[in-house]
Amino acid sequence: MNRRKLTLAIVAVVMIAGAALLLAVVPQKLGRPGVRAAQVPDSPRMRIDLPETILGFSSTNQEPDAGSIAMLPADTSFGARVYFKRGELPFVASVVLMGTDRTSIHKAEYCLQGQGLHIDQISQDTVHMTLPRPYDLPVIKILASDTHVIEGREVTRKCVYVYWYVTDGALSNDRSGVGRMWAMTKKLLFTGVLQRWAYVRFYTFCEPGQEDATYESIKHYISVAVPQFQTTPGPADTTVASKNN
Repeated sequence: MNRRKLTLAIVAVVMIAGAALLLAVVPQKLGRPGVRAAQVPDSPRMRIDLPETILGFSSTNQEPDAGSIAMLPADTSFGARVYFKRGELPFVASVVLMGTDRTSIHKAEYCLQGQGLHIDQISQDTVHMTLPRPYDLPVIKILASDTHVIEGREVTRKCVYVYWYVTDGALSNDRSGVGRMWAMTKKLLFTGVLQRWAYVRFYTFCEPGQEDATYESIKHYISVAVPQFQTTPGPADTTVASKNN
């Protein structure tokens, strides 16, 4: 690591640590989410309703696994559905919404690697949206892979995974977390409101060599589905740290 990169890394760590300290000690009011959500009676969690059908795909609700529930703060909210259609690859759409504890929101790489996938490529991109008005949604694209032995032979599959972060009035494809921490800190200091970020993801698995076509399909699903549950649209001036990280 050269001196410039080391300096930037140290600055990032200091910023995150300072922001975390401020978030811990400054009195705060929890802000509104950037997705449609309703409070669950007698629970710290909220219900997040994703669309039941997308472009002819039917879906079924997917409950969070026990490990996720145990690992994340008690006021973390979840919403997830598996979409399926004859002749098409099934795909998953899900939302993880933080409560008062920002540790609900973390890097997707941790989840994928924890599931035994190898990260092949990570890049930043945008998905063009037309509703409720034209804007470019900033996203992070991950290509990953895993290999299983089936009937005595190794079979490799590819995972195409697209995610981003959203809160009331802001979007982000900030991989490092520095931009979001800084945005949260400024909002808290100037307004007393703690931004309530959500982590939104769409992903599926495909055969090797089909990654580009699969990614184009996922972008299409996102363009149709997101206006039905995400309340924060663009434009670019609501983007947090959308440059390369």
